Amino acid sequence: MNKKISLGLALSLVFIAAALSVTITMSVSMKIYNGIIKDVSARSNLYSSIAEIDDIVRENYFGDINENLLGTMMSDGYAAGIGDRYSYYMTAEEYSDYLDEVKGNKGGIGVIAVYDSVNNNIYVSEVSEGSPAQLQGISKGDVITAVDSVAVTAGNYNELIAKLDGERLTEVQVTFEHGGESKTVSVARGYDAQSVYYSANGSVGYIKLTSFYSTTAEQLKNALKYMNSNSVTSIIFDVRNNADGIVRYAAECLDILVPVGTEGTGAIATAVDRDGQATQTFTSDSDSVNYAMTVLVNTGTSGAAELFACDLRDFGMAQLVGVQTAGNGTMQNVFELSDGSALVLTVARILPYRSESFNGTGLKPDYTVELTAEQNGRLPMLTFDDDPQYQKAFELLSNR
Repeated sequence: MNKKISLGLALSLVFIAAALSVTITMSVSMKIYNGIIKDVSARSNLYSSIAEIDDIVRENYFGDINENLLGTMMSDGYAAGIGDRYSYYMTAEEYSDYLDEVKGNKGGIGVIAVYDSVNNNIYVSEVSEGSPAQLQGISKGDVITAVDSVAVTAGNYNELIAKLDGERLTEVQVTFEHGGESKTVSVARGYDAQSVYYSANGSVGYIKLTSFYSTTAEQLKNALKYMNSNSVTSIIFDVRNNADGIVRYAAECLDILVPVGTEGTGAIATAVDRDGQATQTFTSDSDSVNYAMTVLVNTGTSGAAELFACDLRDFGMAQLVGVQTAGNGTMQNVFELSDGSALVLTVARILPYRSESFNGTGLKPDYTVELTAEQNGRLPMLTFDDDPQYQKAFELLSNR
């Protein structure tokens, strides 16, 4: 049955609705306005302070001002000033190098080198396949005694290691010991970066992931092919001291290993912004692998590597061995600036497949195995027999 209302009542309802609309609109507008005014006030104070310092310097400074350096340091200082250690500024040159590395194009000769304080030399802990170093006969376990005819010492090893990672398309002279024989070779810099290293110890495979970049997933596939052809039934993943890489590429590696997600949103990772809104999700398909797994972690396991370890455990595919991880559960985006430089900025918190966020807390391993201070310092040089964390992981998989 239809009910009629009077014209007066209808007009009253219209006026009330209009008043409510205006009230709500004014309330929202005031909030936006107050936010803008607050932001303008903060910016004004900041710019006034910088302008005041700039005026004093330009009127009174005795020396010459390097405008490029000043601009770089101001940009760097702003990024540092927000108090987030995962956000930082890159010069145009640094940004270009960063893009090359993300794409798998790297300067250097293709070794992971660490200083051995006991023997006073540079120890080669890994050599990338097909790298200039490998082509010149440098192998894992070799020691570098001199770079460009300068002998390695406790005072210069950082500088010499930096020379090994120099500009692409240049050369460096390396003196190294291999099989008891000393050799000196000229090695070109520049190679396709390797972030996945692998081997097998009987039926137990070992895959070390040093970073997560655009080429990592394909390299992981090659490592799994090797495992399959060598009758491996279980795998130890090593992400200790892996603090380099991008969440998206860690998700690509996880997609190779885990089945399709079914819990919650089904996402293997979700990026949540400061307002609590999901801004990006990473999913997996139905393809997966059938290996028993453990993951080696330590305080140097950070960011994308923590997500990798956490998700493998969340899917019930792996246990973690080692010590508490870094607790960096955030995601960064890169914003290119008009002069070719760039800002890396934390834009979201990452939620793993099933667990709560590990940001600020880190991942607690299923089996805590500490290394001594000496073992930690020599971790890249430890053999499997000398590495208690590896030994525990091997024991867990061997007893299955």
